[in-house]
Amino acid sequence: MFGAQLLSGIPGVCQAERIDDHRARDEIGGAARLVADAVGFIAGPGEQTHRAISDLVFSALGPVARPVRVGHDVISSISYQAVRATAVLAGEAVAVASTLAGTDRPLLDRSSPGSGVVAAVNGLLGDRLAAQGNDLDLGMTLRHGGRDLRLSTEALRAAYPTSSGHLVLLMPGLGETEHAWRFRRSRRGPADPDYGVRLAADLGAAPLYLRYNTGRPLATNAEALSELLETLLERWPVPVRRIDLIGHSMGGLVSRLACASGVARDARWPELVRHVVYLGSPHAGASLAMGAAMLAGLLSARPSTRAWGELLDLRSAGIQDLSAGVPLANCAPLASARHHTVVAELTHSERHPVGRLLGDMMVRSVSADVGVGDKLRIAPAHHLDLLNHPLVYTALRDWLGDDDRSLCS
Repeated sequence: MFGAQLLSGIPGVCQAERIDDHRARDEIGGAARLVADAVGFIAGPGEQTHRAISDLVFSALGPVARPVRVGHDVISSISYQAVRATAVLAGEAVAVASTLAGTDRPLLDRSSPGSGVVAAVNGLLGDRLAAQGNDLDLGMTLRHGGRDLRLSTEALRAAYPTSSGHLVLLMPGLGETEHAWRFRRSRRGPADPDYGVRLAADLGAAPLYLRYNTGRPLATNAEALSELLETLLERWPVPVRRIDLIGHSMGGLVSRLACASGVARDARWPELVRHVVYLGSPHAGASLAMGAAMLAGLLSARPSTRAWGELLDLRSAGIQDLSAGVPLANCAPLASARHHTVVAELTHSERHPVGRLLGDMMVRSVSADVGVGDKLRIAPAHHLDLLNHPLVYTALRDWLGDDDRSLCS
């Protein structure tokens, strides 16, 4: 299986332990170090571009300009090194000061805008944050009441006092958090409750909101999700009778790979999965991610812009994985579950060239189609509309409620 092959190269980290690690995070220190790194990233291409342009100028002037060229190169090299060193020192100074301030530090993720910024940084550079142990790394957690939810029976019972054996896991996409499910198409009217809240009211399901570092490789997040669900199954306050997975964009790909991981490792939770819903998930790759990869290649092909191409190639493993998607032939959807695809297009007509070319602005319809099960087309609509759309919710309620009606009949 493709999922098993991807997962075989992951370092042996106990993700369940990482999920339960609730140490105080120093986001201010993490942000300071990240800014220092960013200055270093940009200084490199800036220096190389500067040198490429100066080389053209001095080559045109000939041997007469050689003494000036030597002095120029020495001064510019020292200047760029000073910029890097100053950025590193300033970043470390802020980080140390934040550490000395104690544990009573503000967390950006306590607010929707703040968590959105952290999630976007994770989407862009999440694999680097994880490798460095930067406190901006979101890891993978369940969220409840604006905070991480500890995976203990006591904490789960307190969060869900009327525990249901029907779990619905909502997985956001690249650079998104659980707040994304409250997306508003228009500011003129009140926002609809998110899918989880409405499914709890209509079907009695227990909605679980996932937050994760979307910049890590898809396979790494899939492995972490599989272990999280297995741990959740053991510690949920009442016996779990079914699990439904709803993933927006990248979230749908993670769910597919997580199912493959669970089956490969003989986990129990995949046997309980009844429905998997893909909301604009780029199974064959995301157009925007492909465009970034092409631009990086074009920039890298010319000496004067090569450094900028290399900088663009620093985009996270998660974004790079979206360029390729997850080949259906090598990672088939979970055979024991029902699968549902929702695609969005900008145009009313399925035949309109703009809709066929651009899809929902992020993912083309042909890429968003998992190829099995039900398919719903929402139009005109864009990628983010799928996060909170009345027609999508009606379909979710019908799909996920079908099993309960069968049990009652």
